[in-house]
Amino acid sequence: MEMEQNQSTHHGEAEIDQVEALLTELRLKHWGFTLKNDLVEMPPAEKTLILKHISRWASTEKAERKAALISSRIRTAKFKRLQTIDTFDFSHSKATQTIQKNYLSLYNTITPKNLPSAVFTGNAGLGKTHLARALGFAACQQGISVLFLTAAEMVNQLSHAQRVFNLESELNRYRRPQVLIIDELGYVSLDAQASNLFFQVISARHDLELGTIATTNIPFGKFNQIFANDAIAHAIVDRLVNDAEIFFMEGTSYREYQRDQKQKKTGQISPSN
Repeated sequence: MEMEQNQSTHHGEAEIDQVEALLTELRLKHWGFTLKNDLVEMPPAEKTLILKHISRWASTEKAERKAALISSRIRTAKFKRLQTIDTFDFSHSKATQTIQKNYLSLYNTITPKNLPSAVFTGNAGLGKTHLARALGFAACQQGISVLFLTAAEMVNQLSHAQRVFNLESELNRYRRPQVLIIDELGYVSLDAQASNLFFQVISARHDLELGTIATTNIPFGKFNQIFANDAIAHAIVDRLVNDAEIFFMEGTSYREYQRDQKQKKTGQISPSN
């Protein structure tokens, strides 16, 4: 009998500690501390009832806060289009089959303390943007701040900010997110001023050990075709790839593959022999 009573007491204390920890996590530390002290003086039946309901209420609050945070992260990321990993078919080409293992390893280890950095390089239409967005979406699920935009958009906005004497504020917009996704790097050549602004963003993020993801159709050895000179091109590549996973993508167009699959499902074309 005494052993059962001790086990019951220990179980009750564990429940109290769990509720107190949950309230502390919700930043209700003093509420949890006061509750714990008051529970000591309550009859067992009353204590059990209160713990049951407060635990449920606090768990619901935690879940709702997390859902609201994720929704906010997705909204402020400005993805333009949501693309997730479950809608990408890695089997469509040898290139995507080759990168699948390393990509999923990166994808599955995203946490606030392990921010993803990656560069997707290859011709247009191979799924680079889809895979980059999927990493960003996964980061949002972890409550990580993300921003998605094209290289041209970023440089144009920085150049405009410099003209209107608002450069520092605009630079902070790209320094601040835990994960920055720069799409279509290489579609527009950058002059000396734009190259310098781009470098400032990449350099600051590298120094702060933040996650940076880029997609490009230009091989690293030809980045001097994007940026103003060899020196700044080399400096940008060096910082982009330093802690990043590099995914080389080639082969048939993923967009064409997706269109063919949709047409086959709707019966518009017959499967090829």
